[in-house]
Amino acid sequence: MTMELDRISNLPGGVIQKILSYLPIREAVRTCVLSSNWRCKWAMLPRLVFDDHQIGTTSKARRRKTTFVSIVDRVLLLQIGPVDAFELVYRKFIVASDVDRWILHLTRKSLKEFTLTKSRGSQYKISSCLFSCQELIHLDLNNCSLCPPSRFKGFRRLKSLRLQNITVVQDVFEKLIGSCPLLERLTLIDLNGITHLKIDAPNLQFLEVQDTFEDVKVENTLNLVDVLIDFGEASSYCSNLLKYFVQLPLMERLTIKGFLSKCAIGSSAEELPKPCRCLKFLSIGIRLNNLEEILAAICFLRSSPALKELKISVHQEGEATAGEATYWLNENHNWAFTQLRLMKVTAFSGVKAEVDFIKFLLLSSPALEELEIVAPFEDQAVSGEVNSWLDDNLNWAFTQLRLVKVTCFSGVKAEVDFIKFLLLSSPALQELQISARHHVVLGEVNPWSDDNQNCVFTHLRVVQLTGIHGVKPEVDFIRFLLSSSPVLERMTIQPTSVDCSLELLKKLVQFKRASVDAEISYLDPLSSESDEDSDFDDDYTDLESDSDSD
Repeated sequence: MTMELDRISNLPGGVIQKILSYLPIREAVRTCVLSSNWRCKWAMLPRLVFDDHQIGTTSKARRRKTTFVSIVDRVLLLQIGPVDAFELVYRKFIVASDVDRWILHLTRKSLKEFTLTKSRGSQYKISSCLFSCQELIHLDLNNCSLCPPSRFKGFRRLKSLRLQNITVVQDVFEKLIGSCPLLERLTLIDLNGITHLKIDAPNLQFLEVQDTFEDVKVENTLNLVDVLIDFGEASSYCSNLLKYFVQLPLMERLTIKGFLSKCAIGSSAEELPKPCRCLKFLSIGIRLNNLEEILAAICFLRSSPALKELKISVHQEGEATAGEATYWLNENHNWAFTQLRLMKVTAFSGVKAEVDFIKFLLLSSPALEELEIVAPFEDQAVSGEVNSWLDDNLNWAFTQLRLVKVTCFSGVKAEVDFIKFLLLSSPALQELQISARHHVVLGEVNPWSDDNQNCVFTHLRVVQLTGIHGVKPEVDFIRFLLSSSPVLERMTIQPTSVDCSLELLKKLVQFKRASVDAEISYLDPLSSESDEDSDFDDDYTDLESDSDSD
């Protein structure tokens, strides 16, 4: 019998190490039993990840008195060669001296990436040894305190820094940032001890700030193009938002988490004092029954002449009505966002305030090509008072809209009415992609299918439907599209499970098709694969005993 060629073992050493680096540490250690050639390959891993949630202790491990600390100790002791990346995540109590010992060991390993996350308990004071790792490129610290030694001159090669729940004094923070000349990415979340944020980083390209400060000063950052800001619930600090705009003239991407507030730009401003001429992507959240927030959003849009992609998360508080906001939108259709190409609206529930706002954006965006609507994830029927508005405004044309995506589709009337309106009002629309909800939502079922027999979607060519459960609203919508699309070329359907697959297929073959060339592609049902959990401790303790016996 001819033995099959072992192709993996014959790969170059660097390739094998790359493959092993994608495995959890427990799986990488297991490869030592494959053959004598593999016995020490795991010990040359350039990346080590230890998580006390993934590496638990079993009865076998406890009998051998194997703990998470002893596992880390043993792996580091047996490690051969450099350690490029080290990640430590722990929730249980670990003596600070143990972590200090590991960091001291890593200082001799040409460490380039270091991540430490202490999920519970008091903050860990970073060992002074870490500040001697001058080859660090990436540093990520969570729930720690920073107090560098006086001789510390900065990380000269550091490119990425992430600090979360960190205690550090003002001058130490400013010195740390200022002494990292190659810093490209900076993430600051819940810093303690800093009241005035000052950043001087000439090479910085990405900035994320999830915290509040009395003052913000960002200077010497001409390369900064991507910014994420989250003030949380502290609306009193939202006036700092304007400072980001003024101090970052070359910003290309901006994400504002939470809600907009008029205090961010002034009470009556229609445009920002300094336009964002380079801004191409904007992500914001708006309460649509709040006229001030709508005006703030439009102010940002008007001040961003190069904007191409817009992501909006819409919300309603209290009654789902728009009041003066709806009136204002209906009276102000004279603005044009001429460069806007893509728009995504999340938490869409179909109420009139949301439809009015989307209508305003569609009418003001003559170059818009792609629209994505994401319905709420809650298990509730989508409803709204949109019918009369849709019936009165079918003479509008969104001339460049070519693709519409709908996520978390449930098939209820408000959703279908709005999709129908988009199809009828978009002469260039050729593709419709719909992804159903993970859980079936039973709401009002379709009087609309009988009321729209004369609808014709003259340009729709491609329809993609995924996550279909086979419930009546979904089936009626599929039949509606097939009977109303005379130039349809392809419809792709993917059900959620085998149970609904056969029944749905039987119904599909009976449906009338307006297009004789329509091809229906029926994909295999969605499936989920579950990996069996394995016991790293047992494998590790076996390895430990084997090592001791050598």
